[in-house]
Amino acid sequence: MLHFSYNAFCLGALIFLSISFSNIIYVWLCRMWKVKIIEFSIFLNPFFSLLKKEINGSTYQLGWLPTGAYIKPLGMLKEDLGSIAREELPFSFFNKSRTKQMLFRLIPSLVWLFVLLLSLCTLKGPGNILQSTAEMLYYILVAIKTMFGLSAANELVMRTNNMLIDKNIISFALILLISIFLVLTSLSKIMSIYSRNGKNINWLIKLPGVIITIFGVYLTFWKIPTFVFSFFSFHQNVSYILSFTLGLYLIGSLVFILAMILVKLTTSNLRI
Repeated sequence: MLHFSYNAFCLGALIFLSISFSNIIYVWLCRMWKVKIIEFSIFLNPFFSLLKKEINGSTYQLGWLPTGAYIKPLGMLKEDLGSIAREELPFSFFNKSRTKQMLFRLIPSLVWLFVLLLSLCTLKGPGNILQSTAEMLYYILVAIKTMFGLSAANELVMRTNNMLIDKNIISFALILLISIFLVLTSLSKIMSIYSRNGKNINWLIKLPGVIITIFGVYLTFWKIPTFVFSFFSFHQNVSYILSFTLGLYLIGSLVFILAMILVKLTTSNLRI
């Protein structure tokens, strides 16, 4: 029988709170640097959106796929520059300095590193963060060895039980998820480097990029999910996934409602 998992629900909520924190910083930077926001989306919206509203030239969307959120500033993509009106160029992303552009693009990674640091602090306290970091790094190394058949699964289970003694299971799971996210993000950055100006790159130089791409897809959609799910029963996996997704949807919906309230208040103040 399926049951609600409180830990999975909290984990989903914390993940989307972190994503929302990135968006809040994005909005703040756009306001401070006077960059126009074209799109603000909570959840991704392939094919359709659950809710879509245009306010002051900006589109606010509530998507249906709870795998992320994004903000699109004016002129974020180089191919959009040709379609920007001349009077709006001062408010475009590419009109800003390279330092500001780089900082803007680094925001998600910086937020995840900050959340990772806070999670490590909760394991043994702020004074023992180096010990917590060393323990988690060794645990992740054992997990990788087990995932690729270089270590017995029983050892990982035993080490997991030992790691969770007197520790917050939500913080523990959050650290693992963020670590996986940072690794996959690093792989995607490397892949993007090889994808630039693809026609001008020799096939020998392209080859590492192709290998990294295949390996990244393999890890993301097969190896890591099957490895994690193998330690739980089918009913537990379904329960954890549904509870985790519920946490994502709840926080995402609340953030979208809050954003709409703030936008409407700001618009009303401007009219006054």
